[in-house]
Amino acid sequence: MINNIKPLQLLWLPLILSLLFACNSERQNNETSKGLVQKMQCLAEQSQCFLEFDGGRAEILFDVNRIVAEQAFNISVNYSGIETITSVTGYLEGVDMFMGKIPLFLERNTDDTVYGNANLNPSTSQDFIGEVLVGSCSAEQMTWRMWLTFTTEDKQTHNKMLTIVSHRS
Repeated sequence: MINNIKPLQLLWLPLILSLLFACNSERQNNETSKGLVQKMQCLAEQSQCFLEFDGGRAEILFDVNRIVAEQAFNISVNYSGIETITSVTGYLEGVDMFMGKIPLFLERNTDDTVYGNANLNPSTSQDFIGEVLVGSCSAEQMTWRMWLTFTTEDKQTHNKMLTIVSHRS
């Protein structure tokens, strides 16, 4: 009787191991796909893609082609010009309905290839990236005003504004 059970148990071991490896492989594939270079783009429902300065301009790009409420997305602010930008801060506020101020936390991007910005000249380009999440409201779409403050090396600030639109689903 013991001899009959042992071969049956040996058949279960490869089956369980193959299932474990299959699950692990799928998780690794998902992690790899998330780590791929994301194409940053200007949104169709964005008031402007570029913010002009006296000595340069900033390009505002997103890693989605449509902002959906309560789904995180990334924003990239790419400044090129004569000034050195030390920080970019800002917030979003609703235009159609007051929903508070959503702070924007943008960090300096030291790897220009992370979000597909490899075509920019790193010596003249200063890139800032961050993750954003907007809330959902009762309307199907919501217009947001994005306020950005650019702080230069000599502590001067430049305040710029653009609008974007989010959708409930």
